[in-house]
Order: sequence, then C-alpha cells, then structure tokens
Amino acid sequence: MNLRLGSSLKIRIAAVAGIMFLTGITLISLVATKILHGDMQDLVSKQQLTAASYIARDIDGKIVLRRDSLKRVALNIPPALIADPHALQQWLDDRKAIHTMFPTGLIIIPPDGGPPLADTPHLDTRPISFTDRDWFRDVVASRDNVVSKPLIARATGEPALVIAVPIFDPQNNLQAILAGVTPLASPGFLDLIQGAQPGTQGSYQLISLRHRIFALATEKETAVTPLPAPGSDPIIDQAAAGARGLRIITNAQGNEELVTIVEVPQPDWLLIARQPTSDAFAPVSNTLRNILLITALLVIPSFIVLIAALSRLLQPLASLAVDLHDMAEGRRPMRPVQTASTDEVADVANSFNRLQEKLLEQEHRLAEMAHHDPLTGLPNRLLITDRMENSLRQMPRGEQSMAVLFLDLDDFKKVNDQYGHQVGDLLLIEIARRLSSCVRNADTVGRLGGDEFLILLGTAGNPLKAAERVAEKCLAALARPVYISNLSLAVGASIGIVICEKLQAGSVTASQLMSQADIAMYRAKASGRNCYAVYSAPLSPTSHSHV
Repeated sequence: MNLRLGSSLKIRIAAVAGIMFLTGITLISLVATKILHGDMQDLVSKQQLTAASYIARDIDGKIVLRRDSLKRVALNIPPALIADPHALQQWLDDRKAIHTMFPTGLIIIPPDGGPPLADTPHLDTRPISFTDRDWFRDVVASRDNVVSKPLIARATGEPALVIAVPIFDPQNNLQAILAGVTPLASPGFLDLIQGAQPGTQGSYQLISLRHRIFALATEKETAVTPLPAPGSDPIIDQAAAGARGLRIITNAQGNEELVTIVEVPQPDWLLIARQPTSDAFAPVSNTLRNILLITALLVIPSFIVLIAALSRLLQPLASLAVDLHDMAEGRRPMRPVQTASTDEVADVANSFNRLQEKLLEQEHRLAEMAHHDPLTGLPNRLLITDRMENSLRQMPRGEQSMAVLFLDLDDFKKVNDQYGHQVGDLLLIEIARRLSSCVRNADTVGRLGGDEFLILLGTAGNPLKAAERVAEKCLAALARPVYISNLSLAVGASIGIVICEKLQAGSVTASQLMSQADIAMYRAKASGRNCYAVYSAPLSPTSHSHV
C-alpha cells in the first residue's frame, strides 16, 4: 500500500513536473518563435525588395548608359558627312566602342524617315522606311531623345528596344536621327529578367503601363505581349493604380503573393517581383516547426531534476527572448545580445549576433556600391549629384558659391585600344589619385563613368579664380607621364568649368550645371584639348590653353 502510494506520489510529481516543464518551455518558445517569425519574415521580404531594387537600378542604368552614349556619338558626327553616305557609313563603322551596346544595329535615318543613310551592322532585312514607327515620329515631333516602347524588331524578329536621338546641324536644323536597337534579352542588357525568379515559384515582370505591354518576364514567351485586361490580374491592377514597394496581395486565384513593385524611371517602366507567400516564407515555417520539435524533445529529461533547475535553466532563454522582443518592438537599438550561459541559448544568441553582423555588413556594402565607383573608389554620379543638390539647397542660407569642373581625358581611348583595358584601368586609378591631390579635403572628386571625372569645389572668395587654379593644377598633374610596368603613358584632359553663385542657386539644378560644364568641356576639346574652358551663358564659353 505504501509502495503504491509512494509510486503514485512519484507519478504525480513527475506529471506535475512534466506539465510545468512543458507549459513553461512552450510559453517561452511561443514568445521566442513569434519574435523570430516576424524578424525572419521581414528579412525575407527585405531580401526580395533589395533584389528587385537592384535589378531595376541596373536596368535603368544600362538604358541611361546607352542613351548617353548615343548622344555623344550624335554630337560628334561631322555635319558634312550627312551629305556623303559612303563617308558617313565608314565613320559609323569606326565607332566600334558603341557597337556592343546595340548589336541589332546603329541606324542613321534622314528626317523624312528613310531609307537609312548608314547602318551597322548592315542587314538585308532592314526596313527602308521608319515613318510608321512611334519612336521616329516622337523624335521628329519633340526634337529630343526618345526611348521606344518594347517592340519586335522588323530586321530580326526579336523583342527589342530602340533609343533614338536627334542630330542637328550648326543652325539647329534637324539633319538626321541616330537610332540604336538592342535585343531586350541580349547578354549584359536585360537578361537578368528572363529565366530568373524570386524563390522557387516566383517570377519577375517588366511592364510598360503607358503602352499596356510586357517588356520582359521570367517566362520568355511573355516578352512584348499585351498586359491582361483590367480586372484580370489584381497585382498589375494595383501597380497601375500607383502601388509601389513591398506588399502582400491576393491574386486572381485567391492565393496570397509577396509582391515588390519598383519603378524603372528612364523608360517609365515598372518591375514587379512576385512569389507565393507559401514559397517565400517556407524557411520561416520550417524554422518554427524545428523549434517546436526541439522543444517537445526537451520533455524527456528527468522531471525531478527539471523541477529544481527549471528557473535557472530557463532564465537565459527568457532574457534572450526579452532582448529580441525589445529590439523587434523598437524599445532598444539593434546591437549584439549578451548571455552568460554556454549552452544552446548562447548558440542562438551568437547565431543572431552573426546574422545581425552580416546584415549590417551587407547594408554597408550596398551603400558603398550605390554611391562609389568600384574601380577608383571615388564618388559616383549618384553621390556627386546628391552633394551638388545639397550645396544648391544650402547656398541661399549663407554667403556661398560653387564651381563644377567637368574633365574628359584626351587620348585615353588610344591607351585602351593599344594596351588593353587592364592597363587602362590602372591608368584611371592613378589619374583619380592625382586629381584628388589637386583639391582640398572639403572638395569632391568623382568619376562619372568611362574617362569622365567631375570636381565639385565649395565656397571660395573668388570661385572662378579658385576653379581656374584647380584646373591648372589638374592639367599639370596629368601632364606628368604615368608609368605602368614598362610603359610610359601620357594623357591630357579637356576641362569645362561652370560657376554657380548664391543668386543662381534657386534657378538651376545639379543636372543643368553638369550639362553646362559638359558644354564647356567640349569647347575645350574643340580649342585643341589639354586646356580648360569656362561656361558663359547662353552662347560660347571662353577657353584657356594649358602651358
């Protein structure tokens, strides 16, 4: 009887201990998993947003690069060649640096629409008239650059994009139109879209709402096809209604999808990344299931030992859960969590700390990539533009001025052609170092791309003299040979200068200042190169040779 009672008491103690242990561990697990569930869902969502934003910026940058390259080519066409098709064809064939950007063709079209004055490569299937093309009519009507809607190229039958720029004679009459045709899915252009997908079941869709057409999508057969009718696809309907960013939308089949909608500004397109939430958050569900499984297995140890040690064993986990919860709720900043234990709780804390470090490192790398030139480490166009806009905003509040120097290297293409891009890259790195040594710490030296640099000078008593002094220092620094391996290389520079005084700050933009400095730079090139020119609105700048 006593044995039975003793056994019954043990069973009751074991049962109570088991219930207490299971209840306590379950409550703690629920708190921890709720925090981790929210954090992991945020992480997965931000990863999709980051990837989609990167792809959209990459697409926009490549279109801007092609447009700007076409504009440079159009500006450099000698007006006399328009009347000499044979010489014009030879001149166009020699512009090999831009051919890779427009593999389907570079075409020079007369204002009446055709036939082409010159094209490369020459295709027998090339149409002889372009008057029926929207982009041609838009260029003639607007006398400005045009990015076409996604279309099927008549010469190749491939989905393509046309970028067209006008060519003017010295009297500003429209002489011709330079058009570049690029297949949408050509390597190095928009091939990041086709065949790629977020998750295992998602898709990317690149659409033009203005033309109600797909440009490209993960599914190759979707390229250059009409969008579904309004009401057929809630995701595209919300994008058309102005929805942007990250959200969860129920599709036409009643299933939830994690959707990211970002803009591609230059062609006025949208990039939509979409994947079923069941696919996107599958790792979260697996993690929660594994945590619950581990929790259930912990019931096996001795109940009597757990009763005595329960409070001590669970305290580190409870503290960790509170720390994570406080960070998730914003009551404390994101920082490494501390734990005095050396068991699984420490492993969770260390894993969280490592994950946090990796996220911070990734954020830092993305910020560096977005604002600095990867070759020279100098600020890129985006960061330079931002600093110029900040300076323009601050100038009305104080006695300030600003000078912008636009530098384009002379004969750099010859170095690339003769010795290769590796030598050219080393030369650019040295040139960036020399230019940086010519300015104050408060000034900015940046690389716009290729062999173009920009210097932003802050407040000076006489901004023009300060800019001319810096230009002279730059020309002198670049006049010294650069030694790479056994080579002695020399390049000059053509520099355009534009000055912005306090009274001008409210009526000019960073883009306009860059354009004015660019105009002055081309005047320096026309004056014999290796010199600088000062922009003088609205007509011709004055140029100064470097001795």
